[in-house]
Amino acid sequence: MTPDHAKPTTGAEVDCKAALESLFEFLDGELDGSLEERLKAHVHECRPCFERADFERRFLAAVQAARTEERCPKALRERVLSTLRAEGLGA
Repeated sequence: MTPDHAKPTTGAEVDCKAALESLFEFLDGELDGSLEERLKAHVHECRPCFERADFERRFLAAVQAARTEERCPKALRERVLSTLRAEGLGA
């Protein structure tokens, strides 16, 4: 017998493979309404897919929270570029 979380797609259902293939588009809100709703239903009912989606959602949130728009100080940037040029690696 096939486990519930690995059942094949039948009509409007989404299987685990399809859910994982569309996971990042789903998390980014880039799916059309119909596919988004079917994938949401699958993730809600499939424990392995829910856990994977939850992990990826938390990971993306942590990356976003850690991202800053700050740049390094101009003097440091110039020193790095100067060193790269001296080594023949920069423009």
